[in-house]
Amino acid sequence: MLIRWKCVLALVSFLFPVALLTAAEIPESAISSDASLVIRLKQPKKTLQNISGLLNRIDESLTGVVQGNLRTILGRSLSNPELAGVDRSRDLFVGVFLSQAKQPGLLYVIPASDPKAIKSALGKDFHLVIHEKWVLYSEDQKLVDQAVALLKSDQQSFQDLMSSPARDLFAGGDLSVYVNSQKIVKIYEPQLAQADSKVNEALTQLSSTVNSAPGVNMKPILSMYQRLAKAALQAVKDSKSYTTALKTGNDGIDLESRFEVKENSLTDQLFQKNPPQRFAQLGKFPADQLAYIAGAGNTDALITWGLDFTAQMFDETKENAEDKAKFETIVKEIRKLKFGSYYFSFELGKLSEGVLNAYTISEVEPSSQMRSYTREMMSLMKNISLPGMKQDITMTPDAEKVGKETVDLTVIKQEVDPEFDPLQIQKRMLEVLYGPRGITNRMAYPEGMVLQAMGTTASMKKFLDALNATADSKKISQNQPAFIEARKQGLSKANILVMIDLPSSIAKGYNILAESRQKQGLFSDELLKKQGITAAYLTFSLTLGKQSMTTKTYVPVQNLKSGFKMFSIIMGQGS
Repeated sequence: MLIRWKCVLALVSFLFPVALLTAAEIPESAISSDASLVIRLKQPKKTLQNISGLLNRIDESLTGVVQGNLRTILGRSLSNPELAGVDRSRDLFVGVFLSQAKQPGLLYVIPASDPKAIKSALGKDFHLVIHEKWVLYSEDQKLVDQAVALLKSDQQSFQDLMSSPARDLFAGGDLSVYVNSQKIVKIYEPQLAQADSKVNEALTQLSSTVNSAPGVNMKPILSMYQRLAKAALQAVKDSKSYTTALKTGNDGIDLESRFEVKENSLTDQLFQKNPPQRFAQLGKFPADQLAYIAGAGNTDALITWGLDFTAQMFDETKENAEDKAKFETIVKEIRKLKFGSYYFSFELGKLSEGVLNAYTISEVEPSSQMRSYTREMMSLMKNISLPGMKQDITMTPDAEKVGKETVDLTVIKQEVDPEFDPLQIQKRMLEVLYGPRGITNRMAYPEGMVLQAMGTTASMKKFLDALNATADSKKISQNQPAFIEARKQGLSKANILVMIDLPSSIAKGYNILAESRQKQGLFSDELLKKQGITAAYLTFSLTLGKQSMTTKTYVPVQNLKSGFKMFSIIMGQGS
């Protein structure tokens, strides 16, 4: 049982955040720079009160059950089930020491109101030392001895390895974790040295066993996997540390993390080539979308990489060789264009017409040139092959006129090979998402932008009206209360920003599922209003900088509150 709780504690240290206090408050130098991870729990008594306050806002029935379970988990994690003698008004720390040769070693640095009570609760398996108002203990005598020696010396503690931003982040969380990834990489260096060859072996085996339709070219897909795996391994090798901090409050939950890499490493160079942006255009999208997403950085490289990938999807036949060459020539010309940020939103429509409606903006100059290239590419893409699928592409240039903009219309009809879809699950999914007509895409090219409205009922007029609306219009997202609040929680400048209205998405998705089964949707507008289930966006943002990648995830209490109510309604429906 003790070993099991140790494993849980080691796992928690990877998944959640850690924070620091000043030297006057804790003997942080007791945890050496050899620690692979350090976990900090801020003032357990106060943190549990914060969690209780949040739970009360979600549903009062949760408070007693969850609070009791959290206290039990904490006690068992510290090998002190009743938290005997622990001063829960001060922060506690755990250092995790990984090794190739043996199980992880744990060093506990625990504030004490009664050191003797802690010693009695731990039993004979632990080695223990009392330092002023703190108790340091471990099953490994060497870790305790090392801690005592560090307290009497000027040698490095784990805090000395941290950058100033990482230290501030670590200190600010209710629950924080610092990962000395550079140390971990060194420990597992032999395994990392073999990782590249193992990934290549796995991909080679995959290519030989994948069941694809005759003539389908799987090389681009495998090449993509290989690139992603290589980039991930390089990031691990270049890493210095990872710090994450979880904060709870009456308004929601905030999880912020910082990944740091070695200066001028390949990963650092990649980070610096992708500057973050403010995403001003996102506020001009139609209001009340289920999700808003924006991306920025080296966008031209990402787009042209995607087009290169598409070019490789042509069947390797003599008939397609000329079209593939033409497509690759167009891609080279597109590389000369200037790309900016990318924006996306979606909403759900009617089941009979295809439920997915999406709107996108791609910033590109000159956009008129992009229109010409897009038309040329679409005329060639009819020969692109997808595994187990045939597709028919129909493009009508200047098909519609919306205000001052001419709109191109493209319809892609996809048919799944029955051999690959014997139960017609994929066929039905395509019809649900896009409607019986197929993927309908409208494109307009105002100066500096490429606009897309995808979906049978997606309206280019609605999109353009929003983009051209006055700054105080209620039709646009920047004046939507839920959007305003969510945008405050995201990083001001970012490379990726994602805002998802989970309550509304679940309600609409559940109703569509019911409709597909010819049943009445459960979540009517009246029920949602009565239960107080309103729009609220979970916000995720990611920012790249010099030697760092920062992420922030914010879950508003309204998401949690609405989610609990919806779960209760669904469970009640089934009883």
